[in-house]
Amino acid sequence: MISVEMMQLWGARITFAAGAAAFVLIGCLTFLATQERLHFFEALARNKWIGLFGGWIALALCVPHAVAVVPEFLMPWLWPIAVIVPILGFWAVDYPAARALGGCLILLGYYLVHFSFEFSTLGFPVIAVAGWLCGIGGIWISGKPCAMRDYFRMAAARPPMRWLGCAFWGVEALLSVWALLMTKGGAQ
Repeated sequence: MISVEMMQLWGARITFAAGAAAFVLIGCLTFLATQERLHFFEALARNKWIGLFGGWIALALCVPHAVAVVPEFLMPWLWPIAVIVPILGFWAVDYPAARALGGCLILLGYYLVHFSFEFSTLGFPVIAVAGWLCGIGGIWISGKPCAMRDYFRMAAARPPMRWLGCAFWGVEALLSVWALLMTKGGAQ
């Protein structure tokens, strides 16, 4: 039988690994954003398929947290709503990929902060700040989804900003890898 502590430890490790992978992916996309490829990156924020699958990921992570605040009569509807809402967003929402990415970044930021404080993670204040920055970026993209498109436009137009963005996401990825390696068993 797997203990609750072991499940939390593996949840933390999976979160830090997912964070590192997400930050590397965003950093690589930032690096590849050039004037020649700008058409691809402008359309990326409006990609319906990324929005559909990203929405399912974000809502699958969100449902366990919603259980604490949802009225009892809505409990049986949480998972069906989590499945249906991204499908509806596929047809009715503008910038679905940006909105899904924003939701995933918010939850990733939450988990980075939560697990860095809960476990014996060396340098946890720095990792917590990285999680807060991730969450702030997610809120910003969710509130203004065209910001994802504008970010890629800025990276393509100004090479120093592209390098700065790559460096930022690289540092975020390194901090997530650091947290992954330094997370030890036993919540505090």
